[in-house]
Parts: sequence; structure tokens; C-alpha cells
Amino acid sequence: MDEKNNNKINEFCFGDCRLVVPRREIWRAGELIGAEPRVFNLLLYLVQHRDRAVDKNELQDEIWRGMIVTEAALTRCVMKARRAIGDEGSDAELIKTIRGHGYRFVADVDVVAEKPNAGPTEPLRDKPSVAVLPFANTGGDDSDRYFSDGITEDIITELSRFRSLFVIARQSSFSFRDSDKTGAEIAAELGVEFVVDGSVQRSGDRLRINVRLFNAGDERQVWSERYDREMQDVLLIQEEVAATVAATIGGRVEATRGRRRIDANAIESYDCLLRAQALYYKIDPVANAEARVLLERALELDPDNSRALALLAAVHSMDNWSFWVEDVDRSRELSLDFGRRSLELDDGDSLAQALFAEILADCEYAQQSEQHFRRAIELNPNDIAARALYASRLGVLGRGEEAIEHMTVAERLDPFSLLWIPWLKGKLMFTLGRYEDAVDALQSMPQPPNEAILILAAALAKLEQYEDAAGARESFLERARREMPGYPGEALADWAPMFDRMLGFDRETDLPRLLEALQLGGWE
Repeated sequence: MDEKNNNKINEFCFGDCRLVVPRREIWRAGELIGAEPRVFNLLLYLVQHRDRAVDKNELQDEIWRGMIVTEAALTRCVMKARRAIGDEGSDAELIKTIRGHGYRFVADVDVVAEKPNAGPTEPLRDKPSVAVLPFANTGGDDSDRYFSDGITEDIITELSRFRSLFVIARQSSFSFRDSDKTGAEIAAELGVEFVVDGSVQRSGDRLRINVRLFNAGDERQVWSERYDREMQDVLLIQEEVAATVAATIGGRVEATRGRRRIDANAIESYDCLLRAQALYYKIDPVANAEARVLLERALELDPDNSRALALLAAVHSMDNWSFWVEDVDRSRELSLDFGRRSLELDDGDSLAQALFAEILADCEYAQQSEQHFRRAIELNPNDIAARALYASRLGVLGRGEEAIEHMTVAERLDPFSLLWIPWLKGKLMFTLGRYEDAVDALQSMPQPPNEAILILAAALAKLEQYEDAAGARESFLERARREMPGYPGEALADWAPMFDRMLGFDRETDLPRLLEALQLGGWE
């Protein structure tokens, strides 16, 4: 049996521990142990290669996948892996340190193979779980991929409204784009029971969508459909697909939102929205400016496009807290205005509620912000943005236990996220004084926003990794020079008011702690 092929192995068992490979879980003494994805990956790699000592460079290459990390980051990850399996202290007996080389896993291991066509041996969650993979763009024009991506994302959004389901978030589903893995293999990595995939072909005002639902255990098709419709039916198709999937695997269908058909202007408006959405995810000043223009055009065409209003509010908010525009106060006012208008048109959109809650927090409307966060999660418990943004907000309010609870749910919904969750988790962990966890989260991001690099510099300094902290600080300043029209200069004191708005600290102790950490890291 080839143990390097995770999909043929169900469990690795040693002592009172077991690694459940398809669901990426660590169990010890019958208890599920919470661990970060990278800790699981490192432990699994050492167990799979237990016939030899694994070099530190090899581990860094395999676990961090092209990211440049220090040896200290590897040491922390090994420490957490040991802690997860009860192998802590100087008496470590399972993961041995090979001085000057690396590590070796030395325990006796029992390997449990997957049974053919077998589903999960025990339920991971108390709801049916589903992932929607990126729909293929079969229209022949690669530039239309934003449209097939947008359709996929909207189906995920619609599907996640159903409380009877557990729906994997966009970032994790889209991490498997262009993968040569089978649907069953992807489902095993995501830990879901069902998968939805399909294709989109757009030709003029006609739209063809093929969609299927299959059981991940045996790849048996449960349902499929082909929609040959006019573009004006696109929203109705998304809702129908979500409702059918929910009814098929969830047992019942809750009330839907009754979305409308859209006319020619609204179709073009929807197209602008999807283009803007793809740009917004880049967290880049140029892309954000392009998204703003597209969203303004979307609203010219269809003033009732509530999602365009919500996203335009978020675009202005990002301009504000990133200081990407000259008049940040004006951006702040516009974000409030567009956010309010979006909810006046559709107060049942959980993402709009969460984005507006974050804007309200930035504008120091704490009580109203809390109300809208709670409303967002009430509307859609599967909304990753609502969970992660609320967790970050609770962190700066000093409500650590609640914050971790919501962040844990967000990570379960989006286990392979390399964008929003690591950034918000890094900020949360810094505010809680858990600097190692902050560094681990922020260093997992291949393209972190500049605010994340700032927090990373401070967290590294708190861990006395001064050389790495200095490197992060210089990266922050170099990028700020390019991106910020009102770049304040090199003096830390001149940055303090910006940091306060940029990071949304509420407690009086948080900003001084950040400044102190940056000074420790060499910022004069």
C-alpha cells in the first residue's frame, strides 16, 4: 500500500492517538484535538515518512509550499504537533529531534485502509456537508471565467442560506481549481459528504448551465440538470439549484428569498457586479479602484442592485482603512451611505449585513455593529465573512472566548482559506496576546494585505525574532510608499493615528501595545 497517497488511507493509529486522513482530524484518548491545518500537514508528513529522518529544509518546502519561513516557524509548528499528540517536554518519545538535521517519527503505527465505496465512519458534523467546486467555463473565451466563477459563488451563497446544510466556503472550494484530483479526493480533503460541480456557457443573451450533485463516498450521481435559459433567468436558476440540492440532501427546504427575473439593464449590471467581485478579492488599490468604477456602472444600470451597493460600501471601506485615497473621511461616509441603502433594498442578505456591521464598527457605532453581526449570523450561520469579521471584532472588544468560537466555525467552513481568515485570525491572536498563533496565521498567506504585514512585524518582535520583524517592517513601509497618497513618512509617531483606524482597535491598551512591539522590532 502506498502511504504517500492519502486517499487510500483512512487512519494512522499510534498509542492513544489517531489521524483521520479524509477528514483531517487528530484524535487523542477519544477526544477531537483542535489543530491548525499546517500542524496536521506536518504531523501527517512525518508519520508517512517515519522510515527516515526528515530534513528541516524538506519540511519547510513541503509544509509551507514556496513560502520563505524561518527555522523558528518550523520549530513552533513541531511543538504544536507534539502538543496535539501529547508528546511534549524533554521526554518527547514520538517526534524525535535529530540534531543538525531534522525530525523523525518513531512510534509504532497501525494503518487503517479505506473500505471501497465507504463514506465517513463517523459523522464529522450534525448536518449534511457539501462543497460547490468552480464551474467550468465552456464558452470558449477565457476572459469569461469571471462569469462562471461568479455563478459558482452565487450558488454557494444561495446554498449556504439553508440552515439544514454545512456548506464549504468559496476560498476553499476554489483552491481546487484546475486540480487533477477526482471529486471524491477533493471531498475527502474538505471533509464533505456531497459535491456539486458543473459548467457554464454564455452565448449572447442565452445561458446554458449544467449542474450535478454526487455522493463523495462512491461518486454516485444523486441529481443533475441542464438549464437552457435566457440570461434574465440567471438569478432564478441559482436559487432553483440551491433549493434542489438542499431538498435532496437536507431533507427539507426553508423559505427562499424569491429573487426576481432581470431585464437587459439588470443583466449588464449583474455582469459588472461579477467583474467587480473578482477584483475586490485581490485586496489591491488598483483593483479596488477598478471595482469601484464597475460597481458605479452597475448601479447606473440597475439602482436596485442591492449586492452592488453592499460591495460598493465595502470597496469604499477598504479605501478608507487602507488609506488608498486622499480623502479617507469621504470614503468612510460613502461606505456608511451605500451600506444603509443596500439593506433598505434587501435586509435578508447576510453578507451585506456583515459588511455593514464592519463599517459601523469602523465608524464607532459599536452597539449597532453588534446588532448587524448577530443578524448576519442569524440569517446565514454558514456565512464565513460574518463569522470571521465578528470574531475579529470581538477580539478587539476583549471578548476572547466568543471570538475564538466564531473563528473556529469560520475555519471549519473554509479550511483551505489563504485570504481573509488568516488575516483576521492573525489580528485576533495578536489582540489576545497569542503571538505564535498570530505569526503562524499571517505567514500562511501567500499575498497578505499590508495591514497583515504590520501585525506580523509586531508579533515577531513580541517573540524576540527581531531580524524577521525588521524585514516585515521594511516590507510594510516599502509597500505603503507605493499605495498610500498620504504616506506619513518614517517616524513611528506619525503612523500612530493611522494604525488606530487601520486596525480598528477599541481597547485603550491595544494601540500602545502595538507601538511598543514595533519599537522593540527596531522602528524608531
